[in-house]
Parts: sequence; structure tokens; C-alpha cells
Amino acid sequence: MTVDPDAQAWGAAFAESTPTMFDVVTHLVARPAVAWWLSTNPESWRRAVVPHDSPHVHARGTNPDRVLVAGDGAATGRGVLSHDLGLPGHLARALSAHTRRATDVDIVVAGDMTAVSCLPALARTDLDPFDVVVLSLGANEALALTSAESWQEALAALLADVTTRAPAATPVFLLPIPFFGVNPAFPRRLGRVVDAHVRRLNAATESLVSQMPRVSVLAVDQADPYEPEGSHVYRRWAESIAPRISSALDPSRPRAGDTRQADEEERQAALDDLERANGTEDDPVLTQLAEEARQAFGTSIAAVTMIHSDVQVMKAAVGIDPVDLPRAEAFCDVTIRRAGHLVVEDAARDERYADYSIVRGDPGVLFYAGYPLESPDGHRVGALCVMDVEPREFTEGEAVLLRDLALRVQDHLWGAPSA
Repeated sequence: MTVDPDAQAWGAAFAESTPTMFDVVTHLVARPAVAWWLSTNPESWRRAVVPHDSPHVHARGTNPDRVLVAGDGAATGRGVLSHDLGLPGHLARALSAHTRRATDVDIVVAGDMTAVSCLPALARTDLDPFDVVVLSLGANEALALTSAESWQEALAALLADVTTRAPAATPVFLLPIPFFGVNPAFPRRLGRVVDAHVRRLNAATESLVSQMPRVSVLAVDQADPYEPEGSHVYRRWAESIAPRISSALDPSRPRAGDTRQADEEERQAALDDLERANGTEDDPVLTQLAEEARQAFGTSIAAVTMIHSDVQVMKAAVGIDPVDLPRAEAFCDVTIRRAGHLVVEDAARDERYADYSIVRGDPGVLFYAGYPLESPDGHRVGALCVMDVEPREFTEGEAVLLRDLALRVQDHLWGAPSA
């Protein structure tokens, strides 16, 4: 992925980039030639392997930042078999290295995605939980020699939708369209035509973005010689863009998605789908994971809970007989309203929880720590929690461990292999 080194001049270049009649004729000839090469040549990047695993990756830590990566090209992970080894996974880890917080990355990608098709793809995604949106688009438009005007119009519609639906504090970043002529397998003459058009489209992007304060184009330093896409290349790209993205993640900013009351109907629908798929019978794997949590934290109780419209159900529990609680008296109901963990070190001394039946009655819970469980579409439907009848402190390291265990529970519930 090589980008124009003179990014500052793109906006000015757009004003001078109107195709000549020679360009128009050249495009008429080049367009079918490019399409033929992409569909028939064994070296075409369309023949590269791409990940088909879970579209969610996680970097360890606490208080996770939530990132959405959408688009084509580098975002799809050509050349690797897992998104964890592609740009999303390396970006999650690079961001966490800068922020010292966890990072969750959700992925909406397709090899043939364009700015036009990205709009309906993202329309199905709730943008409220995300702290950052990263878009990788334009490669398909460049290869199809789509006009700069059509590209800018489609991108404007997409960015208007994203910035309207995402929280006001959520920045949007665009990756520039890469050059293709640097790939030695791509025909040289076609490469020159396509790369000239890449410059036009990138200039159109800069011109558009200059009018949108929440949107920025990321500079990607790719001065090295061409390399086939692979995990080490994605790592280098992620590390080059992570500082700019992390600088937008001010810990004091309003947190995206800390409360989720507006989506109660969709949340309940996600829980109903889960129970239809898995049933309501005992799950020995969940019980084993709850026991691992209980032993890891040295507590007397651990449970996997599901929050229905008016009741909390313990889907698995150790150290206590599974019991249904009114949702209004459930610690886990408070947990699912947050993006991170909830800790109550001494419930008897906290007026918010002192009158809960499990606090003032049997079993007399005083300590609680829980982490929310999310459906694949981002709805928090339950929690993994540990509880004790004695007050205790909860460390940052324990918060990391609780999140790791909750992600294992989450993977099991929705069919991904446990780590």
C-alpha cells in the first residue's frame, strides 16, 4: 500500500484534475482491460485468501475503546486467514499500546465494497457504541476508473450518514486510496493510468473532507518497496496510523455507548435469537467457565446471567443455586448499561445497592464485579459476574482478567471457538 507522499497538495490538485479528452478515451480502453486482468490473472489480488472468522477482534486491557473498521482493500485482510492477523487486529493492539486501555474492533468489510455499497452495509450497524470509525474505501472505484465527481458524491453521502448517526464525539478517519502500479504483477501501462486516477480521487477526497471537521484523512507512510499483503505489512500500517487515531481518544471525552436504553427492543430480540439457537437447558461449558472465574478471583460465587425485559436469569452459576431476580434488583442490569466492567466493593455501604434482596437477604452478597456480554450486533444481553459475601478490593489486573473471561463466554455463546 503506497500513498501519495505530497498529501498536503491533494486539495489543490483536485481543482486541476479534470480529465482531458485524452484521459476519457484512455479510460474507455483501460477500464475493460483492468477488469479482464483482475478476473483472469492468477496474480490478481482478488484471488488472495481473506479472513472468514469472527468480525470482532479485541486487545487486552480495561475500559475498552470501540473502533469500527469498514470498507475494502487493506481492511479485508487479503493474505491472512484471521482478522486478528489483519489490519483490524494489529490496529487494536497498536491502539492499546498507545492508550493503555483495551480496544474492541468491529469489522464490516467486503472485497467489492464501494462508497455506494458501504452506505447500506453500515445502515445495518448501530454506530452509537463506537468511539472511532475508520473507513478504507476507493480501491474499487479507482480500478473501475469511476469519475472523481461520482466518487465524491457517493463518499459525501456516506460520510453524511456516518457523522449523523455516530456520537458527536466520534471522529471519522479515511485511509487514502493506494497506488497499484507499484505491484510488479500489475501491467505497467494500466498501472500508470490507474495511479493517475488514484491521485484524482484522493484529491477529491481531500477537497470534500476539508469541509467536514469531524473527518480526517490518515497519512500512511509506505516508502518501503512493494511487499505482498501479509500480517507483517498490516502491523506496519497499523502502527503508522495508531498515533493519530489514539490522539483522538481523549479519556475525558464523552464515552460512546455508555448507556443503551434506546435499543431495548433490539437488545431483547438479540437475546431471544440466542435462546432460540442455544436453548434454555443447562450448558456445561458455561458452568465450567463460571467455575474458572470463581477460582480465578477466589470468590464464593460466579454466574453467567441474561437480562430479560423484567427479570435476570442465571444461565450458569457456581456457589449459588441459580435464581431469577427482578431486573430492578440485579447488579448485572447495571453492568449491561456500561461499555466496561462494574465493580461494587461493599454493597452494604452503597446506598444504590444496599436494599437489593441478595444483599440484605440470602446469600448476603457484598462484593460484585461484572463484565457485559454482547451479541454479534453489539447488544449487551447479559454479564459474567463474580460475587462474594465479604467486601474486597478489585485491581486493574483483575479487571483485565474479568474481561478476558467474559470474552471467552461471549465466544462460546455465539459459536466462536474459545481462546
